[in-house]
Amino acid sequence: MRGMPSAPGTLRLPLGRRLPRGSRYAAGFAGTALVLLAIAAAVGPWPRATAAGIAGALVAAAAIASRVLGRRRQPPHGWLVLDDAGVHRVNRAGQATLLAWDEPFGLTVLASADRATLLLALTSPGATRYLPATVRNAEDASAAPTVLERATTAAASDLRLDDESALSATDAERLLAEIERRCPPSLERAYLSDATGQAVVLDRTELRVGSRRIDLTAPLEWRASLFQERGAHTASVCQATWVHQGDVEIVLVAPLPADGAWMGDADAAVRAAGCGAMAKRGVALDLRLIQASAGEAPPREARHAIDRVFMLPLRRALDRAPRSSRIAGSPSRARPEGRA
Repeated sequence: MRGMPSAPGTLRLPLGRRLPRGSRYAAGFAGTALVLLAIAAAVGPWPRATAAGIAGALVAAAAIASRVLGRRRQPPHGWLVLDDAGVHRVNRAGQATLLAWDEPFGLTVLASADRATLLLALTSPGATRYLPATVRNAEDASAAPTVLERATTAAASDLRLDDESALSATDAERLLAEIERRCPPSLERAYLSDATGQAVVLDRTELRVGSRRIDLTAPLEWRASLFQERGAHTASVCQATWVHQGDVEIVLVAPLPADGAWMGDADAAVRAAGCGAMAKRGVALDLRLIQASAGEAPPREARHAIDRVFMLPLRRALDRAPRSSRIAGSPSRARPEGRA
């Protein structure tokens, strides 16, 4: 993996931090000691050929000790490789293809409230795969403006962080730029499915759930609500997004994160003096979109349960769509109470 060749047009991004190992102090001490011994051997009271041989061996040992004990960068835990076929994860276990350019896919960027932890969700009709990334310092953050601008807030428990195989924010920016170059529409797409396996597809101009379609370029109405789901022994709080356009009505539902304190973290991030302007705007938008009033649970036959990390990205898309005036008449039984 260390000497993996890079073909023309191939982008290789290291997975995980390449931390230095060894000690320059230990290497220097060992090298100096061996060189001094070599000098002593060269002037010692033995035949010249013997002295030269011993001194040469000690100098060679000093070079080896310096290389073995000195600080050097560890190889990464793996590589993310982008070539003309697609995006692949390569490590000691082998190669796994995350997406192919000739197949439909979408990229959604998720982030913690402080934007220190990122998760890139690669969605396709067949699977969803996640790539973690971390913002390692201020310089790393400044090199990833597009990633941070596109990020939607998620609870820390939903970010599936694996720091050992995480991209840097800088490399996440390079990945996003290459995906945008090869397939620009993918940055506006998400391929999901509900709990029954029915396709839920978000595109720049539409939201599709099964055979039903919401046109995101035409006026629509949508609302957010919270409801309590009661089981045999427990009750959980869930979120719902109700969408209405013409004769099409859709209700997307998902459980709320167990660590509900993330909204407080998001509010603190907006108020923080050191938080960047782009991050503040994104977090403030997400705080507005997550707000909802309690209402009645929507009928089970009207629900489409999705992965909760995609609820806010879907609401962002709905929020950008034109809004219709309130529909006159009695509300549908699928319509939850509350407002976005």
